[in-house]
Amino acid sequence: MYIEHTRILAETNGGLDIILAYYPQAEPGVTRKGFKFKLRGNEKTASATLRKLDDGNWVVTDFGGDHVPRNAIHVCSIEEGIDFGQACQKLAADYKIGSEELSAEIYKPKIETRNAEADEADGEWLFDIKPEYTEKDVQSVLAEKVIPYEKSDSGSKDINYQKVTEVFMRYHFYSLTSYSIVKNRKVITISSTDNYPILMFDEGDFKKIYQPLSPDKSRRFMYYGKRPKDFLHGLSVCIKAQEANIPKNESEFDEESGEEIKPKPTKLSEIIYASGGSDALNMAMLGYQVVWPNSETAKLTKKQWTKLSGLALRVINVPDIDITGKKEAHRLALEYLELCTLYLPDSLRERRDKRGNQCKDVKDFFRYHNYYDFKQLLATALPYQFWEVEYKSTTKGKGYKEVYTVKNTRLYNFLGRNGFARLELENEKEGYIYIRIQDNIVRQTKANEIKAFIHEFLQDRLMNEDLRDTFFRSTQLGEASMSNLPVVEIDFTDYDKSTQYFFFKNKTVKVTSKSMEEFKPGEISRFVWEDEVMKHQFKVDEPHFKITAGEEGTWDIDVLKNDNIFFNYLIQTSRMFWRKELEESLEGKTADERKKYLEKHKFDIAGPNLSFDEIKEQKQHLINKIYSLGYLLHRYRDPSRPWAVFAMDHRVSDDGESHGGSGKSICYKAVREFMKSVTLDGRKPKLTEDQFIYENVSRHTDYILVDDANQYLNFHFFFAPLTGELTVNPKNNQRFIIPFQEVPKFAITSNFVVRNLDSSTERRLLYTVFSDLYHHNSNDHYNETRSPKDDFGKNILNEDFTEKEWNDFYNFMIQCCHFYMQHEKIEPPMNNVEKRNLISEMGSAFHEWADVYFSTESKRLDEFVIRNEAFDDYKKATRSNWTSHKFGKAIRAWSKYYSYELDPKEHHNGQGRIIRRVTLPDQSSKAVEMIYISTKTIKEPSLQPF
Repeated sequence: MYIEHTRILAETNGGLDIILAYYPQAEPGVTRKGFKFKLRGNEKTASATLRKLDDGNWVVTDFGGDHVPRNAIHVCSIEEGIDFGQACQKLAADYKIGSEELSAEIYKPKIETRNAEADEADGEWLFDIKPEYTEKDVQSVLAEKVIPYEKSDSGSKDINYQKVTEVFMRYHFYSLTSYSIVKNRKVITISSTDNYPILMFDEGDFKKIYQPLSPDKSRRFMYYGKRPKDFLHGLSVCIKAQEANIPKNESEFDEESGEEIKPKPTKLSEIIYASGGSDALNMAMLGYQVVWPNSETAKLTKKQWTKLSGLALRVINVPDIDITGKKEAHRLALEYLELCTLYLPDSLRERRDKRGNQCKDVKDFFRYHNYYDFKQLLATALPYQFWEVEYKSTTKGKGYKEVYTVKNTRLYNFLGRNGFARLELENEKEGYIYIRIQDNIVRQTKANEIKAFIHEFLQDRLMNEDLRDTFFRSTQLGEASMSNLPVVEIDFTDYDKSTQYFFFKNKTVKVTSKSMEEFKPGEISRFVWEDEVMKHQFKVDEPHFKITAGEEGTWDIDVLKNDNIFFNYLIQTSRMFWRKELEESLEGKTADERKKYLEKHKFDIAGPNLSFDEIKEQKQHLINKIYSLGYLLHRYRDPSRPWAVFAMDHRVSDDGESHGGSGKSICYKAVREFMKSVTLDGRKPKLTEDQFIYENVSRHTDYILVDDANQYLNFHFFFAPLTGELTVNPKNNQRFIIPFQEVPKFAITSNFVVRNLDSSTERRLLYTVFSDLYHHNSNDHYNETRSPKDDFGKNILNEDFTEKEWNDFYNFMIQCCHFYMQHEKIEPPMNNVEKRNLISEMGSAFHEWADVYFSTESKRLDEFVIRNEAFDDYKKATRSNWTSHKFGKAIRAWSKYYSYELDPKEHHNGQGRIIRRVTLPDQSSKAVEMIYISTKTIKEPSLQPF
């Protein structure tokens, strides 16, 4: 199977990932134009450059060679000694581009079958060992910077096979021509090829076959013989090395016996505990003494630890730095406090190996770093034991006592590895807070809690009294000392443009536009604040709804789960025609008929007493609410979606009064269950004049809810951060700026509308509209007061909720997020929204005046009306001090409210105005500006254009 070379380049960062895998020394050239690096180890002068072309692909040019720019596939072709097509296949297999069948084509052994000979017993394995190692054998195990080279007579660089053989043989590591298995009187022979080495650790009673290039990870290791449960590879080598570690001083003689006293072997300086054979051989090649477990699941036993610590001054664990490797290293360090741990730099995880996976181990490290880097890193390895003990003679000289000293660097390392650190926070007086990280969960803590952790640790370990007293007396656990804990930078970004993570105490849920996946806690390398972890045993449900798109932006929804309280509450708040359905349509029905209907259609978005258009409108409102919740739950700030959710009432009122109680706040307070949020009291008229309005907002705040905003609140104040930065001015601290991508999302609930809306502002709003099914019965407008508790028998999202009801809620909200990611903006039916905005723009006083002044009875519709006369009449009638401009805006709003056309274009002059000459009382004439409000009635104008 062939994969197009352009696809390979596109899926490997323009081929950069591939080039750096072969030439890690080229990395500075990514950011430094003209940077030169060496392609050949024997070069005296660096002569190759890395360059990005206009098409986004990277090339390497060898100015010490043929000066030809080569892309990543050409590089692979040269380095592997294969043609272009084979390179494409190899890279596609390595980086998992296209079908994994490619790997089987490139990386597979030769397999043959024959009949067994008479003396070949079933179950027997046969091994054919190569007389020497090949270049491919060496390169498949050792990193390039570890391989020993020597110069040949011709000046070329060749592998020093003598040194390689010496190290490999010391650890019983062989290269196989083949191995054969006798089964059912057949002999199956698996042979290595030029591209597929087969190697083996021979430990006598058992053998471990290693196929490093197998695309099937489960088949890279195979065992023959009886494998000991707790076998430690390399231990026998370390024992021999320690026995040979004899001091150089001369031997002494025992005067009484006259015999020579031979000096005892001294301890090795260190033994490295590696995660696997490949890592171990890379370090052994540099001269280190190494051991490694027999499998990924094997644990270092107490007996093994005692043996190792008796052989060396320091035993150093060098784990893989993936999540599993770090967890096991931490467990091991807590079990054996004197065990040192060397953690490879986290920056290694940002790189990719030749298979396209994240780098994580020692072999990967040596692709980018050299021996001296490793030596320096090894010196930083520390144990978890954060004290040192000395034995001093007692005052009477009759014995020794233990004296303990606090080792500060080890103490801070121990605390750091147990998750304690400082996190910079601008709105804190000290500029930072103490935190503890456990798995991927972060919580704020205090210095005295850290101190208590140390004392509890010593107590739980049953440490002796003198040691515990040392720490009770020590000032090294005080506030001043704890302020030396390292400051960490934590990326709390639990989202990207196409992904959102949700954290529960038992699992993490990853949501994209295409899928929802579950992970165990800590499996995802994303950090989250403890108070954002839902304290719920989450269980994924089947979909609660199905939404399908129709023609011309219409939508339909099927409710698939009927007993979700929160979902049913949203359905109720979307029933805009509830009075027709539940009151008017049931008039004249018997009490029993009414009861049966109400029970059957209690939470029905598509009741049978409604028309098709009414049902469609209610469904659109419900779908819009689902979309708005999904928008708020996806924390990614998309510059093309700079919205604030604006929740308003469906009921249109001309009196400017508030008609709340519709349930808007319940809906958007629900979002706070998922993230750090700040709620602002929108009832405060001067809220936006408070210079400290955002004092509780930090970089970690994801959501700001302006709740129950009053009629005169300056809504525009909250729209500015939607497309830019947010400035926070904390009390008694310096102000700071939150960049656009980290600005929280906003939702505003109000019984009123935004005044003075312009098109720019309106584009920043995602409206949601709530029916008045839930309402206060003010002014006897309704038959009764109705709240969600009347429907559900409990308050929504409080302590009365059962585990099942919470699970329903979380599933529904996550499904809302999933739905949002799949679609562009979905607005509610805008008829009532626009009417409320128009009423707000014109004001109730103007509305009442215009209804009379421009009426059929007044004969001012479909007629030219002198603008100044109308303006003067309004000011006299209302004692208003409006400007002419404001009066014009109100007329436009009033005309639009009734679907009239203001100043039709056919009456305009060249300047876009309606100017007519009228006769004055003194019989003179004058050109004046007119208003013409057309009800779309065809009528001859009574005045001619001027």
